[in-house]
Amino acid sequence: MINSIFKNYLELYGEPTRKAKYKSPDGKVIQIFKWDEDQTDEGVVMYATMGASITLGDKEESCEFFIGLTPDADDIADALAEVALYGNGTTHVPNSGDTVTLSYDLWHGTKARSFMFTDGDEIVPSTKDEHGRQIWFIQLVPLFEEELSYKKEYGEDALWGAFENAEVPYWSSSRSSLFK
Repeated sequence: MINSIFKNYLELYGEPTRKAKYKSPDGKVIQIFKWDEDQTDEGVVMYATMGASITLGDKEESCEFFIGLTPDADDIADALAEVALYGNGTTHVPNSGDTVTLSYDLWHGTKARSFMFTDGDEIVPSTKDEHGRQIWFIQLVPLFEEELSYKKEYGEDALWGAFENAEVPYWSSSRSSLFK
């Protein structure tokens, strides 16, 4: 299972420039990979998980997570590993628009503590693992407390609309909240 996921990443971006490995108290291993901006066609540094598909989902489907940021924010790896282990707080594959809030800042220099899960198929296409299980690649969008509140009140589409209207570069690791 892990090999087909890594192969998918290699085909898209080549060898990662950086790798981090996390082991949960119960022995689950999560890896975080980084690809520099010049390795992607997205104009961002790409970070992606490998191992979420062991902890989340069922025999039919599972997922991995990715996020694109610029400039890079390598210390996001801790937050990505936590999301890979626990998803949205259930063992199910998160739905687009679901959120998770961590107890700490997502990376040094931000006050964002939440991720919104959103469809990532256009960036990282889904694949099948060796057992025929569908693996979805879910994009993470960092949210500040005010953005999370807005999304909870008005919904995911309204938040995307607010981002677009204000031309918010949600991929910027140095951005501030839309509502401050």
